[in-house]
Amino acid sequence: MFDDRVLAVLEDRWGLDVSQAAERLAGGQESAVVRLGDRVVRVGTPWRTTGDLRWSGRVASAAASEVAEAIAPVPTFDGATVVRAGDRPVTVWPFVSGDRGDDHDEQQRRQAAELLARVHRALARARVEAPPARVVPAAPVPELADATLDEWLDGFWSGGLRRHAVHGDFYAANVLVRRGTIVALVDWDEATVAPPEWELACAAWEWGDGLGTLDLAPAERFVQHYLDAGGTATALTERSLRQLVRARIRSDVAYDRATSGVGDPDPDDLAYQRRQLEAFAALRPPSG
Repeated sequence: MFDDRVLAVLEDRWGLDVSQAAERLAGGQESAVVRLGDRVVRVGTPWRTTGDLRWSGRVASAAASEVAEAIAPVPTFDGATVVRAGDRPVTVWPFVSGDRGDDHDEQQRRQAAELLARVHRALARARVEAPPARVVPAAPVPELADATLDEWLDGFWSGGLRRHAVHGDFYAANVLVRRGTIVALVDWDEATVAPPEWELACAAWEWGDGLGTLDLAPAERFVQHYLDAGGTATALTERSLRQLVRARIRSDVAYDRATSGVGDPDPDDLAYQRRQLEAFAALRPPSG
């Protein structure tokens, strides 16, 4: 992905010195993420539209205006935040040194919950236009069909809950930590408008290492830390937490299957997907 077309865009539009050594960074499931000096370059997948990424950059900028840890995109000479190199979108961000977050560290879990609460408060006040339509790749997942979940989700999405912009992918790999303190929230590509309860449930599951343990207690503590910090979401019942997480698992599996490469599947990816399927079943709420 990081070819001569990308280098030309970086030099011409952002004025970056492309002769310096490029360092590939961890993360970026669908993007190439490379450090060039004090900048981070993200080269996205072709299906991400310019309008979509421009909007998510505006959400990041809105959050960054109030939350120090939120990282906003760096504009080009003429103020653009997204430029295409061939069919791939290119964005540039400030480099922040730090290690990936640790979702097994109880102190970081509390910090993450408090950070999410601050981000939600900032975005609830932000004046951000409606997002453009986003068509996310999704493959059929017949083994995760669940009419009861579908009915519950219909009620959730139509239930009149407050909606505002959210980060969309708030988990440990998208925060940077130095000396035990979260210093940055990155990767805003999944930003969207939704009830904050949706993001809270997904973040709590991720930060509580739910997939590794199938134990909801850490996720429930995360939710309480968030509520204590004054987040915009309302309290989640256990049923709501379970069903929102199951919905996220189903959409993640559909996306992973749609975007997996040709050829033999990676054994680690298959093992991860098996755990997702097990979690989807284990989290099914009791009837009644």
